[in-house]
Amino acid sequence: MGSILELLFFALLSAYIFYRLWSVLGQETDADEERREEKRHKLEAILEDNVIPMPSRRSSESPESVDESDLKSGVRDSLALLKKADQSFDFDKFMKGAKGAYEMVNQAFAEGDLDTLKLLLSDKVYGVFSHEIAERQQRGETYDVKIETFDRVDVDAIEVHSDDVYIAVRFRSHQILVTSDKDGSIIENQARISIPVTEIWTFHRKISSDAPNWFLVKTQT
Repeated sequence: MGSILELLFFALLSAYIFYRLWSVLGQETDADEERREEKRHKLEAILEDNVIPMPSRRSSESPESVDESDLKSGVRDSLALLKKADQSFDFDKFMKGAKGAYEMVNQAFAEGDLDTLKLLLSDKVYGVFSHEIAERQQRGETYDVKIETFDRVDVDAIEVHSDDVYIAVRFRSHQILVTSDKDGSIIENQARISIPVTEIWTFHRKISSDAPNWFLVKTQT
């Protein structure tokens, strides 16, 4: 998502933005709630222990698995603390799930799929995403993202604060990002050039939570 994400997550949220988001999206109806509940159950059906929901499609190549011995010493130490605090944590499954979540969130953002985003993002990040989607729809623009390859997926940091766990994952990929106007004419990246994209996404979960899924709480480019 490139520069869009950089703008989204480094901007300071204000009460004004939340007011505009509410006025644009309006209040949720019973049909909206039922639709989100149905999607939540479908996503929960594909959850495994400590795995973030993964999309069924395979739109990109998979990088080599991250070997724990290749982690930075500080990250390895933090991983040991995490495993001690949460004996059910599976590092390999988490990394596979993080990659899946990266694909899923990018696709949901492009499609304006708020139901899926609601299930994967923290409230703060969801507010920013949904606001940007609403602004894009008002302009009549469409956004398409294709992740061609994952070049490398690494762990930048692991932090354990009492019951809270934060894991920062660095994604290096090549993507084709295209924006079209209301008439369908491409206004950004007409040549559909694949560009390198590096982003750090931070996932959060409470150790005491019965739910196995993690939530995206921060991203930076």
